[in-house]
Amino acid sequence: MSDVINSIFGRAQNETPSSEGYGYGSAATETVDTTETETVEPAEDATETEDAVDETADVSEADDTAETEEDDTDEASGDAVADEAVESESDEAESESDEDTDTADEAVAEEIEAAEEVPEAVAAETEAAEETASRPAAGTRGSTTVADGVVSKIVIRVARKAEGVYELDEAGTSVEVEGEVATIAVTLVVEFGRAVKTLAEQIRIQVVEAVEQYLGLEVASVDVHVADIHFPDAD
Repeated sequence: MSDVINSIFGRAQNETPSSEGYGYGSAATETVDTTETETVEPAEDATETEDAVDETADVSEADDTAETEEDDTDEASGDAVADEAVESESDEAESESDEDTDTADEAVAEEIEAAEEVPEAVAAETEAAEETASRPAAGTRGSTTVADGVVSKIVIRVARKAEGVYELDEAGTSVEVEGEVATIAVTLVVEFGRAVKTLAEQIRIQVVEAVEQYLGLEVASVDVHVADIHFPDAD
C-alpha cells in the first residue's frame, strides 16, 4: 500500500518523515482519503460531460432535422415553381400552336378562294378570245380591187425604162386581172444590137416585181411581144 501511495505522490520509499512527527501510517490514511475524493469527483464531471454531450448531440440532431425539413420544404417549393413554369410554357406552346393552326387554315382558305377565282378569270379570258377569234381582223373586213388601167400604167412605165427598149406600144399592152391574179402582155420596139430574149427576160422580171410589190397582185405571166427593131441609121 505504501508503494502505491509513494508512486502516486512521487515519494521514495527511503524518504525520511518530516519533523512534524507523522509516520507513514497517518500519511497513508490522509492520502487514501484524498485519492478517493479526487477519484470520485472526475466521475461526476464525466457524467455531467456525457449529459452535456448528449444534450449537444440532441440539439445538433434537432438542428439537422429542422434544416432537413427546411430543405425539403424548399425543394418542394422549387418543384412546385418548376411545375408551374413548365405548365405555363406548355400553355404558351399550345396557344402558339393554336395560332399557327389558325393562320395555316386562313392561308389554305385564301388559296382555295384564289384557286376558285382563277377558273372564272380563265373562263372570261377564254370567252373573250373566242369572241375575238370569231370576228375577223379589222384589216380583213372588206376587199381590195385594182383596176386593169392601174396595172397597165405600172407595166408601161417599168417596161419603157428598160435599157434596150426603143419604144413601147401602149395600144399593144394589155392587162387582165381576175381576183388577185394578173395576166400581162407587152408590145415594144427593140433597139438594134440588143439580144431580144435577154431583154424580154429583163422586162419580165422588172414588171413582175413592180406589180407584186406595189399592187399586191400575183402575176401569172408577162408576155413580151417584139413588134419592131430600130436601126440608128434610120433616124
